[in-house]
Amino acid sequence: MHFHKRRPFYLSLTPLAMIIPLTVGGVSASWVSTASATDASALTHRFSIEKGPLTGQLVRFAQQAGIELAGNAAYTDGKVGPGLDGNYSATEGLTVLLAGSGIFAAQQSNGSYTLVASESMELRATQVEANSDRSTSYQPTGASSILHSDRSTLEVPQVVVLRDQKPRNLDDALANTSGITQGNTLAATQDTLMKRGFGGNRDGSIMHNGMPIVQGRGLSATADSVEVLKGPASLLYGIMDPGGVVNVVSKRPQLESYNAISGRASAYAHGRDGSGGSFDSTGGLGDSRLAYRMVMDYEDEDYWRNFGIHRESLVAPSLAWYGDTTQVVLSYEHREFLYPFDRGTALDPRTNHPLDIPRTRRLDEPFNEMEGRSDLTQLSVDHQFNDNWKSHFGYSWNRETYDANQLRINAINAATGAVTRSNDATHGAVSTDSFAIADLEGTFQIAGFQNDLQVGVDDEKRKIFRSDLLR
Repeated sequence: MHFHKRRPFYLSLTPLAMIIPLTVGGVSASWVSTASATDASALTHRFSIEKGPLTGQLVRFAQQAGIELAGNAAYTDGKVGPGLDGNYSATEGLTVLLAGSGIFAAQQSNGSYTLVASESMELRATQVEANSDRSTSYQPTGASSILHSDRSTLEVPQVVVLRDQKPRNLDDALANTSGITQGNTLAATQDTLMKRGFGGNRDGSIMHNGMPIVQGRGLSATADSVEVLKGPASLLYGIMDPGGVVNVVSKRPQLESYNAISGRASAYAHGRDGSGGSFDSTGGLGDSRLAYRMVMDYEDEDYWRNFGIHRESLVAPSLAWYGDTTQVVLSYEHREFLYPFDRGTALDPRTNHPLDIPRTRRLDEPFNEMEGRSDLTQLSVDHQFNDNWKSHFGYSWNRETYDANQLRINAINAATGAVTRSNDATHGAVSTDSFAIADLEGTFQIAGFQNDLQVGVDDEKRKIFRSDLLR
């Protein structure tokens, strides 16, 4: 983050022969201080000051004249004075030294002098640079990964930055986002977000670092923020539903060291407990401009209904190289999961309302569950040719496999309490997605108008295979 603003630096010139250099924000200023001297403005002194830097001349003049002189160091920095040779009073000598500099010395009531710039004088702009840690700020950065360009967040319909909410999935993360509703989550095992009425699970609208994924859950401990692009504008950035695009931005390796360990614990009625923890470590690797990041997460908890277990583990190493004009990031995520495959509460056919049973009671069996694993590998390369042109290349490979069992509730006889069920299953499910993208972006002038140009190409191959469908 860079801040550019004017900032004054002050110079005090007095008869003490001690100079303290001070450097602030890349600008050097010299300070000379002493005890107060009596008013010597009317006295005449013999001066012999050679031509040279104006700041040094004023220091010598103040020492020899026995006066106190103060002013802004930017007034004299880089200027050359004509020198002074002869007998002069303080006022006369300052007039000669400051001739043609755009500065004059104003005498104060206590006999001191202050350097004042004329109205027509322009000071040089001072550039001050500061760094800010984005991880501690609620202000999101530009949505570069989803739009393939550094657009201001004011130009993007919606950007949601994860902070204090600690969501467990994308449904939680986007619960307060307008136009986003939950669709068929396949018994709470998939991300299914309806964007303005469009969408389904594995429809390609869930992306990771600007590249589509096929795995059921897109949010994990590696997520840093979530970008939401709503409406037909999403069609400009790929083959998407007109409802919108949801992009999960992952944490990147940092050159500064950071380490965090967290733990979780939960308890629910009738002995249903849970625990989990996460580990996040990043830092530079010597002076090589290489940085690493390792994120690990584990969750093991009882389901909130009368049976079922939720277990999930994640290992996600990543490596980045930050050159002067090129950045390369390579990341990998391995996830293993076990979800209860719960279709929810059955309805009473007489009233079309939920059955009058405790909401924690399931009518299926404990083997109703989905177990699987997913792997995600991504590579991104960004190169800055100059101030106006840059390029981006990205590649993503995603694979998920799972087996799911389901004892489906087909009918309920409310009078007798009989439940009719059928045994369904999906075994050997394999979903893969390979995606590559390359684009070039730049700005140029035509007839005095600035033009922004972006050209690119992307290629995707998606395969969804079900080995055994038992119905």
